[in-house]
Amino acid sequence: MSAIKTENHEAKSEAEATSRLADSFRDFRQRIADGIKNRFKKENWSEIGLEIVIIFMLVFIALFIRILLSYELRVKYGYGSGTNVWNYGLPFGINGIDFRGFADFGYYYRSWITAWYNDSWYPYQWVEPTDVLDYYSYPPVFLYFLVLTWRPGMSNFWMAFPMVFSDAACAGIVYLILKNVIKNKHARGIAIFGGLLMALAPINIIYDGVYWLNPGPVTLLTILAFYFAIKKKWWQAFFWLAIATMTKQNALFFTYPMFMVMLGEKVRNKSVSEALVESIMNAVLFVGVILLLSVPWIFISPYQYGRHMLFPGRPIELRYEPVNPASNDCVSFAKSLEQLGLSGPFLAMISFGNYSMLWMILSASIIAVFMFWRSYNSKLDGIEFFEWIAAYTIFTHIFMPRGVYKFYTAYYVPIILIAIVGALTNFTQDKKYLPIGMITAGALFFGFNILLLVMSRWPVPFYLFMVAITIGFIGMIRAYVREQLKNTASRIKLQKFFDRKIGA
Repeated sequence: MSAIKTENHEAKSEAEATSRLADSFRDFRQRIADGIKNRFKKENWSEIGLEIVIIFMLVFIALFIRILLSYELRVKYGYGSGTNVWNYGLPFGINGIDFRGFADFGYYYRSWITAWYNDSWYPYQWVEPTDVLDYYSYPPVFLYFLVLTWRPGMSNFWMAFPMVFSDAACAGIVYLILKNVIKNKHARGIAIFGGLLMALAPINIIYDGVYWLNPGPVTLLTILAFYFAIKKKWWQAFFWLAIATMTKQNALFFTYPMFMVMLGEKVRNKSVSEALVESIMNAVLFVGVILLLSVPWIFISPYQYGRHMLFPGRPIELRYEPVNPASNDCVSFAKSLEQLGLSGPFLAMISFGNYSMLWMILSASIIAVFMFWRSYNSKLDGIEFFEWIAAYTIFTHIFMPRGVYKFYTAYYVPIILIAIVGALTNFTQDKKYLPIGMITAGALFFGFNILLLVMSRWPVPFYLFMVAITIGFIGMIRAYVREQLKNTASRIKLQKFFDRKIGA
């Protein structure tokens, strides 16, 4: 009898435990459901809907312009056979303008895409004698973009569409970033203006929208990472920067300044040990995403995978004279200065720093450390972040031993745009000065685009250097005005000065 009672008691206890577990699970599920419901209730859905409509319209405008111009220029200047204009190529220059529109799409990308679908092509190989299929020198995500929308039987347009669309989508991200970095009641209007400038950016239209070159995907992913960085959402920022790096190697450059900005912000708000641990964990996330996206290639052929990743670069050299590039090669900063008339010991010094990567490392370190200091002191606002990142982007590219192509600039355009528009529309809070800032920003932006497109390749690195200096100069003036406006007497004097200048 005692054994039966014990068994009944144990069964009852087990049933009660199961019931409590079920109740706990139901409570947990209900709390999640209530949390989601409350979150949805708190969201301003009319505001979110408006944002979606604006972004959609900006991307649509950008995409429409790129597709229309791509078609029209192929009709007028394209070469090829058949009735499908989308399968035509474009000349190196159009109507006498030295665009230097390389035929990478027709020679490389089309070959890789068709081989992927038709011949089970493996991208990370090196077979003697080498051919176009051995020269895939990008991380895997770029290949995934290339093969995303095309299938056998389709026109070349569908091969290019992911690159064209990702470039057009940058207009929407530029809008989001400007709306977040501009802290006044005119933020949305200024952000729409900036998004339209990006939609109409001549450099990006020509190289990404018409010639179908490669910067679009990595540019979109990079500025998406910056969007999360200015919102201080660091793991999301490093997550997207890792995907950008696995699209094209250029994005790796940004790990340095972004880590320093994150570290400065965390050290200011937490203990040094906590800041270091959290920052290192985000760095580990970055590396983990890269390793995950390297599967299966890194296991199939680790040596060849690494070799293809490093293939586009130029080895470090200790040399004192500029490299003479081939007609289809990049132009280095030292060669640009030589073509502009520089010679003697100063050119030798520039050449040594250029090809040894000294100028690249030095400029990157100065900017990254300064950004850390500004972040630590809580003085690095979103606009200043982009001012420094714009300069950092330009310096790290023009000081590469390999040099730069014209079309590389499409990668910098949205960063430069945000820096210029953000700075020139935020000197004062007085709305009567806003049109002047917007007109000046638009004129500078389109002037920068058009001048780069029409100039020869030789001055391009030095021209970009001067663009970086100009952005820095504008940033210094903005910082000075911002400090003056904090002081009442200085603010009154500054107001009177501007009033006299515009005749108010």
